[in-house]
Amino acid sequence: MHPLQGQPSGKLPAPFLIVPQPQDLELLDGTGLSSLANLRISDGVKRPVMGHLLSQLVEAAGIGGGVLTLRLDSSALVPASPEGYVLTISNGQAGIVARGQQGIFYGCQTLEQLLEDARDFNKPIPACKITDFPALGYRAVHFDVKHHLDQMNYYYESIDRLARYKINAVIFEFEDKLRYRRQPLVGAPQAISIDEMAALTNYARERHIEISPLVQGLGHATFILKHKHYEHLRELKDNRWAFCPKDEGTYEVLFDLYRDAIEATPGAKYLHIGGDEVGNIGLCERCNPTGSEEGKLGLNLYWLKRVCDFANANGRTPIFWDDMPLKEAGLYKSTSKSSIGFDEAKKIWELGSPKLEEVISDFPKNCVYMRWNYSKARQPGNIFALDWYQKHGLQSMISTAAVCGPAALFPFDDRGGDMASHGIPAIQSFIQLAAEKGIGGMLCSAWDDRSAHMETHWRGLIASAEYSWSPNGRTLDEYDEAYLQREYGTTVSNYADIYGMLRKAAVFWGGVFNRQGSRMDVENALFNLPGLAHWMPPRDKAAPIRADFTGLLIELPDLGEPGSWSKKYGERLTEAESILKEYKYTSYVLDSLYKTSKRNRYHWELFSVINNFQVTAPHLLLALKQCDTADKGLQLEGAEKVKQAVNGFNEAWQQLKTTYGKTRFISYPVNYVPDRYYHFASQREDLSWMIQVEELFHKMVDNWITKNNLN
Repeated sequence: MHPLQGQPSGKLPAPFLIVPQPQDLELLDGTGLSSLANLRISDGVKRPVMGHLLSQLVEAAGIGGGVLTLRLDSSALVPASPEGYVLTISNGQAGIVARGQQGIFYGCQTLEQLLEDARDFNKPIPACKITDFPALGYRAVHFDVKHHLDQMNYYYESIDRLARYKINAVIFEFEDKLRYRRQPLVGAPQAISIDEMAALTNYARERHIEISPLVQGLGHATFILKHKHYEHLRELKDNRWAFCPKDEGTYEVLFDLYRDAIEATPGAKYLHIGGDEVGNIGLCERCNPTGSEEGKLGLNLYWLKRVCDFANANGRTPIFWDDMPLKEAGLYKSTSKSSIGFDEAKKIWELGSPKLEEVISDFPKNCVYMRWNYSKARQPGNIFALDWYQKHGLQSMISTAAVCGPAALFPFDDRGGDMASHGIPAIQSFIQLAAEKGIGGMLCSAWDDRSAHMETHWRGLIASAEYSWSPNGRTLDEYDEAYLQREYGTTVSNYADIYGMLRKAAVFWGGVFNRQGSRMDVENALFNLPGLAHWMPPRDKAAPIRADFTGLLIELPDLGEPGSWSKKYGERLTEAESILKEYKYTSYVLDSLYKTSKRNRYHWELFSVINNFQVTAPHLLLALKQCDTADKGLQLEGAEKVKQAVNGFNEAWQQLKTTYGKTRFISYPVNYVPDRYYHFASQREDLSWMIQVEELFHKMVDNWITKNNLN
């Protein structure tokens, strides 16, 4: 560990903020820097890709005021990390010294941020010396496109945003959104071509970001096994979830997909092979002729060795989600259940780890075991797992998540209430644990299960950049201030509270019309699913779509018993009123942020239309309350407000689709073969999967109005 690593020292005076926070900052005597005009590049330095301000500098030979000098130096004065740099600002000049091009690039990113603040606040940058380097060498984020595709320009813009915060890797999870050549049936009609993906990969590399592919293989294989052509490779004939690990055809298909994914990401080090949440394994006659429940651990490791050997032979280091070996050894619950404390977890590992050690020779050595946990970062089982990998000489990384929770609109990435162990707090905590244990890599995932807009992930993604570079730097409140200033050139003092209000409205929208308060009840029943579970996804031979949802949606007011409905749903009505009061505040703040932002205004435009959309639910609920009376005149007035609420929903829904459509494709082509994954975002081939509950409930409302002569 570098002697400076730990609590970052020094602090720039307001308003200057750098994300991620540098490791060491020293304020110097003398004048600082007001502007730059020229660039001097020393021998051996290639001019890096620069931001908007630095890219305007003209290369000049002289040295003087307003000159930025880039220089290579391998002496002890420069951090040993290839990504480290020293930035010195003094007497109207700036200089960046590093051991290589990566350090030069990151020094320029820091200087660009300081120049932005100098411009935005009309203040000179104070004289200072920044000595900086990352705590973790591999700092990756996750692009998951299994249920949607964004426009290519949005991916390019995202690469620029990530580079700005010194993220150096992207794991791009394709599923069927790559136009595979060797197995063309797998690629969706609208998929990204291999050449398009290779071009994005090269663009990212110029910004010191390495894009590596993730192609799911053993489980999570519905995007392949949904096709009848591959039906014979299923572990269970009528279940599309998992391949049989003992059928040679499995590897013929997977290796073809891997080859194409490698060609689409030229020069990358890694191939993420997935391997998580398999569930259906050891059930068919090919891999379990005796019908025994034993051997599941061995089958997972057999598959793992086969695909790792392929990756290694093709110049890639495989990355593997590590949950299945832990599950089959009886250890996984120690990593996931918050009720399990240290002593119980220790007993679980004392019992289960020998099962792993019996087959330790089957664990591939040239593989990265990615310990993923999206909430309970310091759950004892996670710590035991990371220690076990280190003890046995196995490479490991950690994976956290930009967002958590079931909401499709504003996923949980905050630190309020019952989500205090999720999102950004979990990102910070898990990365700090990795740094303490000398683990050099992290991935911040951005799952597409409910296909939340990518903009809702950025607060968490940038947090992972912040803490993987400087784990013990800012507090969470300080991070929010820096995030808002860097991303948008604006700020608000209580952003965590504001986001908490948006999340609260999203959660209410998600369950308000469901008797049990969960949208899952209706969406599962719509396709006769037994429940949300990765271990046993839906079978091909599902029952017909259900038509009667009487027992799932809330009933409407019984005008023969006025007031009873309002009494029954009193808590929801009270919460609806609270949300509408908060909406006045949140809508005002979002509008102010849009108007005052100097960058990325689309973010606030999107947040505003989502906020307007989700508030339609409490409007409708409260309009129904006004009908819950014996007074016919008041009933008719209430019915008009109900109609207005439904019309308001339709207008908000149209605006949401329009705004989403500025960056993403919101519908699939007509010749797309449906996946019908367990994830809600796969239930339809356009955004309307989000509003299945509203479609059903609004139909009930129309019938109710007619039945009660309220037209």
